[in-house]
Amino acid sequence: MPINFITGGTAGFGGTPTQSGQNLGTGAVDALHITQYGGEVEHTLAKKSFMREFANIKPVRGTSTITNDLVGEATLQAVGRGAQRPDPTEITFGTIAVKVDTIVLARSTMPLLDEFQNRLDVRTEMGVEHGKQIAKEFDTSFLVQAIKASQQTAAGKPTGWVGGTTDDTYALADLGDSAVLLEAIEDLVTGMEEKDVDIEECVLILRPAEYMTLVRNTDLVDKDLSEGNGDRSARYVMKASGLRIQKTNLLPKTATVGGTHEFLSNAANGFAYDITEADARCVALIIHPKTLLAGETIPLTSKVFYDDKELQWFVDSYLSYGVTPNRADHTAALFLAVDWA
Repeated sequence: MPINFITGGTAGFGGTPTQSGQNLGTGAVDALHITQYGGEVEHTLAKKSFMREFANIKPVRGTSTITNDLVGEATLQAVGRGAQRPDPTEITFGTIAVKVDTIVLARSTMPLLDEFQNRLDVRTEMGVEHGKQIAKEFDTSFLVQAIKASQQTAAGKPTGWVGGTTDDTYALADLGDSAVLLEAIEDLVTGMEEKDVDIEECVLILRPAEYMTLVRNTDLVDKDLSEGNGDRSARYVMKASGLRIQKTNLLPKTATVGGTHEFLSNAANGFAYDITEADARCVALIIHPKTLLAGETIPLTSKVFYDDKELQWFVDSYLSYGVTPNRADHTAALFLAVDWA
């Protein structure tokens, strides 16, 4: 008995079958899979990652390294009347570089083609999970580098450059004291303003616990004292010391264990993403768009492909990027004097 195939709505022996993953009923059987799947990953990443929109990420092509040039300050001099020949003054220069040498990959597999094609909820859940994990890794690496930026000094920088603003005397006993926390943040902001940093472009990053500590501060949420800045009944506050607040649970609390390294760390970048004990004591972080230098060689890419040897479908999401401290003076951090209890 002959087998009938349906192609484009027409039945006939020997025709080409139409698959649900084809584009307009023709071409590769998985033509639509990449687009449909990738869109969910990008949507979730955009929703979960706040650092991607805040940081300036440069494309890295034709090389693995991008650099920023540093220019020192000029020296002024007074020239009086008479035959005076002004002396030349020197301006020093330097560079900051970031290397992109690692691919961040999320991979899932599906053993049955029919299960992948027919159960669209499975594909959606894969995209959500890939997007969440990539966003978590992406933001964590940026936060760690920002914490390191706050601790940098002017050593090795051109004349006139200064280091970050830090306070490493915060006591464990003061963690729940809203007045002490707000005062410490105000001191950091003052230190940055004294370095001519425009704090209007800065953002204050806090864990949920420290955010709730600020919510309990009546100076921030009482309508009579801070008009339009918060609502005690709704338990939220929008700004502190003029800074927009960003909540996250990705600020590290534990240092990288000896003998191991963080995901993006390797010998080529000097294990730059490892978390020190000082890094792990960060309570509050203030960053500026100039805080970090970031580069991306492979933008977020999603792909679905079948392997005959494995007899299953592979679902990939990947990207390749790097990030390093850029402007320490545009960064500030509050640290505990001891490790977290």
